[in-house]
Parts: sequence; structure tokens; C-alpha cells
Amino acid sequence: MGLYQPTTRPTVEPDDENDTLPIDKLIQHRIEATRRKIAKGKRHHKTINMSSEPFGIFLLGDPHVDNEGCDWSLLYEHVKTVQKYEGVYAACVGDIQDHWIGRLGRLYANSSVTAADGWRLSKWLFESLDWLAIVGGNHDSWAHAAGMDPYSLLTEMCGVLCYAPDELKIRFIFPDEDGLEDVYWILRHDFPGRSFYHPTHGPHKKGMLDGRVHLLTGGHIHSWGELKTEHNYGRVCTSIRVRGYKRNDTYAREKGFEEQEHGAACLIVIDPKAKDPARIQIYWDVERGCEMLKALRSS
Repeated sequence: MGLYQPTTRPTVEPDDENDTLPIDKLIQHRIEATRRKIAKGKRHHKTINMSSEPFGIFLLGDPHVDNEGCDWSLLYEHVKTVQKYEGVYAACVGDIQDHWIGRLGRLYANSSVTAADGWRLSKWLFESLDWLAIVGGNHDSWAHAAGMDPYSLLTEMCGVLCYAPDELKIRFIFPDEDGLEDVYWILRHDFPGRSFYHPTHGPHKKGMLDGRVHLLTGGHIHSWGELKTEHNYGRVCTSIRVRGYKRNDTYAREKGFEEQEHGAACLIVIDPKAKDPARIQIYWDVERGCEMLKALRSS
């Protein structure tokens, strides 16, 4: 007796056509998604109209405002000093707070600053200065949630002109004075490339490869330095790394890093009408830099 042979072959009900987009519509959706992604990337490229008179950028190193080791006496002194002078704007290289996560969360046991107070201190800092630009650091990224960057909301609330979670490329133009060269500035938490011999190796390397940038600023490694040099075709480039305000760093002590005393912040004075190399000057004494800016603006 032979095997049973079905008289009809089994069939499957067809898929609902509404569940699957036709391929041409699917491709069109991906094209639109790419356009949105490109448009979103423009937040990292900003053009700022400035007056041609000298102005200053108070560049803060990593604040870590909620850390027990944050030098609040120095930070508060700097903020109050800068507030007294006209033409001084602020920028920060990131790591506003600690935002410890994972195994590092145990460090909150040693902190007298609550998470709520960390946000209050950040808000005070953002409201106290005339901010040009803020970028996030690796610690700040730990505060992000799916579809949510709290620093984007806070900086918008406090009137910060430019914010990005990682990098800003800013072009200063001077429409009130014909013939002045634009100033190109890259602000990051850190730059790829490290050297035992100088803390500005990463930003300096980026300046060499970029070909047009005049000012590069970063932080992250809690050491400071400045390097001004001339690249091809007479372009003078200034690379800066600021130390930040964190003191008595247990991580640095554990890893054997020497803790530096100076360079928490600096004042960058830009005189659009000056000739290089005097067009961008760096002052590691913030108050002295403000006084020099005041003299330039009154001359």
C-alpha cells in the first residue's frame, strides 16, 4: 500500500499588502531619513556675526560642579570677575557634572551633592554668563537617555548660543568691517592624539590637518597648555587645553598622574583688526586678560 498523497497542496494566506511598503516608497523614506540626518549634523557648524571690536572668550575647563573636589571658590571668583567686563563671552569644553554610572556609581556615597543640586548648580552657571558655546564631555553623555539630552534642553532654556554634545565648528564673521579675515574655531571635549611631551598635541595635529582653523580648544585630561604656531601659507594657529576645576582627584592619584595647580580656565582675546600673530592672545590669569581686553576696547 503506497504513501498517502494529498489531493491538494497546502497554501498560506497572503501577507496584508498594507504591512509592506512598495520598494520605491521604502527607498524614498530612506532618502528623507538621510536628509534629516544631514540637516541635524548642521548643528555642529555655526556661523556667528560679531562686531569687529576686540572680544573675549572665557574658556572654562571641565567644571564637575557636583564633585566634592570642584574648586568652587575659584569658579565663583572667575564668574564674578567676568561679569564685570563688557565684551566677554563664555565657552566650556564639557564635563559639567560627574553623572557617575555603573560601577562608578559607588562614588556617590562620598558626595554631599545630590543629583538635584548638581542640576541647580549647572543652571546657575549657565545663567550667570553670556555663553557663546558649550560642548558635552564623556561624563555629560552618561546623563543622556533614549531620545533625550538634558543639556540640550538646559542650554536652550538658559540662552546658550551654540550647544552640541560633542563638537562645534564655529566661524566668526565681521560684517561691520569689510576685508577682515574670518576666524575659525573648533571646540571639543578632547581631540584624537596624545603625546607625553605636550598636552596640546591632539588639537595641534587637528590644526595642521584642517588647513583653515585658527583656534582649537579642548579639555578632558585635566592638564593645561598652549601652543601657537604658523602653518602653511602664513596661517597662525593656536591650540589650547584647559585643566578644569576638579581638585584632589582620586582617579589621578590612583593612576599616578601629577595634579597641576594652574590652567583651570583662560581668557582668549580676539582682536579681529589685529595682524597675526597678535590677533588671538591667551591669558591664563582671567582677570588680567579681562583688563587687557578692556584696554583694547577703549583704545
